[in-house]
Formats: sequence, structure tokens, C-alpha cells
Amino acid sequence: MEFFSGLDYWHWLVLGLLLLILEMFAPGAILLWFGIAALIVGSLMLFLGEVLDPQWQWLIFSVFSVVSILVWRGFSKKRQREHPEEEESLNQRGKALIGQTYTLATAIEDGVGKAKVGDTYWRVTGPDLPQGEKVKVIGFEGATLKVDKAN
Repeated sequence: MEFFSGLDYWHWLVLGLLLLILEMFAPGAILLWFGIAALIVGSLMLFLGEVLDPQWQWLIFSVFSVVSILVWRGFSKKRQREHPEEEESLNQRGKALIGQTYTLATAIEDGVGKAKVGDTYWRVTGPDLPQGEKVKVIGFEGATLKVDKAN
């Protein structure tokens, strides 16, 4: 346990960076807050020097870790309450396209065709229309857009 009582500023900075790197490989965002707390302790020690005893270092690390996690949880829950539509449309790109107008890349024949959306071609269903016709997205099903002739 002597190792934990003799930490210098650079130990804390390395620990913080290591935790931030590990965060990239871990699900969620828990290591991020511990990494930031370690970087704060390392920065305080760098500027304050040997003033902080090991007990104070660990106390500051613990407080910043817990407080930052609680603040983040509160912020994210508040954001979810204010913007529930973001959660509902996650991984549903077609939902964002409803109401938009696009040009048919291939004619809709027998109810199926393709429209260019940005740099991607989407399968579309709707009434038979010629290539180059403007269509409006009225719905979607999986990766297929439901369209109608644009006014």
C-alpha cells in the first residue's frame, strides 16, 4: 500500500490518461469521469506542489469522481426528458427523411424504385412514376422509404 501513499503529480496524470484511453474500449461513460478526476488531482499537484497529502489526494479524487458522475447522470436524464424524440428515432434514419422531397434515380415500376438521398440510393415504394420525378417521403419501413408524387 506504500505505492498509493507516494503518488506524484505525473502518476495522477498518467492514471487519468490511461482511464481516458480505456474509456474508448469500455461501454458507457464511467471511466471518463474517473479519468477526468485523476487529471484534476494531477493538475492540482502540479501547481500546488507537495502541499497535498496522500489522504487529500484520494479524497479530492473521490469527490470529483462521484460529483462528476452524479452531475452527468442528472444532465443526461434531464436531456432525455426534454428531447424524448432523439431516443425514439435512434437507428431510424428513415424517420428523419419523412416530409423531405427527392428525385427518383430509377422509375417506380410495379410499386418499387430508387431515389438518391444525399450520396446514398434508397429503395422506395409508391405509385408508378417515371425516373427524374420529384417524390415526397411519407413514411418508411426498415430501409425502404414510402413515397408519393411531390406537389
